Amino acid sequence: MAPCWRIAVTALLVLISVGLCRSQCDGPGIPGIPGTHGPNGRDGATGEPGEPGEVFAALQGLKGDPGPRGPVGRSGLKGDRGVDGSAGSAGRRGQKGRPFSSAIQRVVFSLKREMSTLPENDQPMDFNRPILPDPDLQEEILTNGSFVCKIPGVYFFSFHISAKPRVCLKLVKNSAEQMSLCDNGDGFLVTSSSAVLPLLAGDSVSLQTTKYNSIVTTTGASHIFNGFLISKD
Repeated sequence: MAPCWRIAVTALLVLISVGLCRSQCDGPGIPGIPGTHGPNGRDGATGEPGEPGEVFAALQGLKGDPGPRGPVGRSGLKGDRGVDGSAGSAGRRGQKGRPFSSAIQRVVFSLKREMSTLPENDQPMDFNRPILPDPDLQEEILTNGSFVCKIPGVYFFSFHISAKPRVCLKLVKNSAEQMSLCDNGDGFLVTSSSAVLPLLAGDSVSLQTTKYNSIVTTTGASHIFNGFLISKD
């Protein structure tokens, strides 16, 4: 058991505590623990406008130099078609044209060669059959295979020659060669060409073969010589 003096001291302390408690019950108590935060309050009324701020124009720096030019941008999309403009004013009246001459229409020929013999080299090739379908059109007649000019002007000539396997041709004005060509192939071929020549009255134009004279002479071969007046002098 505990000593008697300890019991006595403990009882005394309890009495003192009770007495102190009774003497202090009438005064303020010990502060309690703070409570939790309440909800946010409502927005207050709008305040009065503030005074304008100061202008700091003096603090603006100087204008800088232009920068380098950038790369060219991509082309934009094609725009919609614009509204048609108003009609323009009438142009000036043109000059009166030259009178029509039916002689220009008559200076023409288109002939086919149908012969079983080979033409002689460096000589006018003969074409013996007209092929134009218009019976009212009077074709020019070749003289010994040559076209002889009667109306001075600018003429167009063309030809188509079948050969196997190669051929060389020349277009001759009077005795001067105007153009030449050679063609070759593994088998049957058709050589074509054309030329525009100015002619005086009495000039002659012919088509001639040269060293490689291997044109086809069988039935159905295509040998055609054409010519007509383009512009009369």
